[in-house]
Amino acid sequence: MRSVIAALARTTVLGLIGGSLVLLVVWRLGVNAERQTIDQLQALNEEMEQRLEARAAMLERLNRTQRRAHLEIPRQRVDADGRIAETDVLFVELDEDGTELSRQTFTVPGDVLFVDAWTVKFDQEQVAQGHPLFGRTLILLRRIYSDRMAPTDGLTIDTPGAVPPAYAVSEIGRFQQRLWAHFWQIATDADLAASMGVRVAQGEAVYKPVRSGQAFELIVDAVGGMNLVPLPAEAAVAQADG
Repeated sequence: MRSVIAALARTTVLGLIGGSLVLLVVWRLGVNAERQTIDQLQALNEEMEQRLEARAAMLERLNRTQRRAHLEIPRQRVDADGRIAETDVLFVELDEDGTELSRQTFTVPGDVLFVDAWTVKFDQEQVAQGHPLFGRTLILLRRIYSDRMAPTDGLTIDTPGAVPPAYAVSEIGRFQQRLWAHFWQIATDADLAASMGVRVAQGEAVYKPVRSGQAFELIVDAVGGMNLVPLPAEAAVAQADG
């Protein structure tokens, strides 16, 4: 009888030990699985954050604009019939950082002002990726005229070089020089344009009727063209003085 009891006791103890071991193994597996799940979720979360940051940066580059000129209308003159006969234009050209490059005054007949330029636009994906060569629209300001002038009679904007001298020796500067030197070939030859990463190369003009005391900024979109944006009256003096 004692041997039976002893055997049952041993069996019970072994069963308890075995059960404990099984529970321990199951618990350990559960802990490991939980840790793996947490690690996977953390890695997924980090990946999502990185993707969101990259997407936000791409959207920022696509929506980026650059100021290229400030225009102010200091005065206009009228004819005997009370119509605006002439418009004076203060044209301040800016570099890519918004620093003044040149300041010129033009006088055009009438009151509808045109600003003419060459523009080179690149593939949106290259712009979104921030490519050093193809990361934004390029413009070369050409001339100012009015609706009472033929474009060929427009007043030349004395652009101090499409690429600043100190910048022209860089790879980016040399690339831009090639674009301007062969602009109309690129504009009319699809294969040549594609070989240089160009989506569109064309002449563009923006124009608006203007009045004395008004001021405008010429802005270029990263993937689009030029825009002539009116400035608040109080900004005109500050911009011109700056």
